[in-house]
Amino acid sequence: MSSPRNTVEVRVREQGGTWTEPSGYGYLNEAELQQILHEQPSLIEGISTAAVAVTELTTSVGRADIVVIDTDGTITIVECKLATDPGIRRTVVGQVLDYAARLAELSPSDFEGLWRARGGQSLDALFDGQPEDHRRAFEANLAAGVFTLVLAVDSINEDLRRIVRYLNTHTSAGMRLLAIELRRAIHGGFEILIPTVYGSESAEGKNARRGGGTARWSYEDVDSWLRERDPELADAVAAFTDELAAHGFRARGGGSGMHPSYSVWGTTASGADIAPFSVYCGSPASLACNFQWTHPAGSVALQRFLDELAAAGLPLTTEAVARADFKKRPGVPLDLLKDSARRAAIVAATRRVSESDGG
Repeated sequence: MSSPRNTVEVRVREQGGTWTEPSGYGYLNEAELQQILHEQPSLIEGISTAAVAVTELTTSVGRADIVVIDTDGTITIVECKLATDPGIRRTVVGQVLDYAARLAELSPSDFEGLWRARGGQSLDALFDGQPEDHRRAFEANLAAGVFTLVLAVDSINEDLRRIVRYLNTHTSAGMRLLAIELRRAIHGGFEILIPTVYGSESAEGKNARRGGGTARWSYEDVDSWLRERDPELADAVAAFTDELAAHGFRARGGGSGMHPSYSVWGTTASGADIAPFSVYCGSPASLACNFQWTHPAGSVALQRFLDELAAAGLPLTTEAVARADFKKRPGVPLDLLKDSARRAAIVAATRRVSESDGG
């Protein structure tokens, strides 16, 4: 086979026979490595046996080798390379980062369209029976670009270890980069797989430095981030949050992506939880209008909410949102909140949607 000789000594035998070397090592091509992980993504550390995967998911810069969605809402992007490929050090890292950047620009419905085009299992079926916040976690991870990135290879070299260690150490919590080495031996009708994961400690150590476990951003993180860059916008977001708080809404922590975020939560008249907005820092900063997370308010209240937000000057494609049964979370420029009259109109619309009984 084409990959270099395995440095791990493997011996096989029939029971009672003599120990001998396997008849072959490695892979004929990257497609063999890709197929193994597609068929059993749980070979990757942290992925459950219930996870689903597709191969060759189309992005605007090419096809991601494997994308995996787990039942807890985590998203994993895998790029496969053999040691004989001269791009194993730099190209594979650039590719997986580029795919992640492009996927983070997609809405949940656009992502699911690409997913289904590759024969992916319905995400409704995947999340059926799971806690409701798992579906929300998937959407929040996609919006914030919170992915586990995996470089799947047949042999990890020191250069690849160095790159993984550096990126895990010097990037923000939320981005997790792993290299998984899948050494393979073949003997007769048997395959032997020896998986080794590199990068877990440096990734988890980064998260631990942000307070332990998988760190989550808070309103205070957003405020600090904005004040360093645009104090006027920070004041506007603070006023928006305070004005909503006067009507019973509260700021809750966002995801663990590269930039700070938080969501605004409240309850409807019937007592159902809704999260009408999320604030995301970045270039540019954005306000996500979470129609999908406000579904308990009912279709009549959602239509009025959509119309009132559009009347307040938010650049929303109202027909597309309604046509999708409000299962969308479109983003608008956060700068819009600097206009106090527009901000007041948004707050008033949010107060009215919270007064709905879900009918």
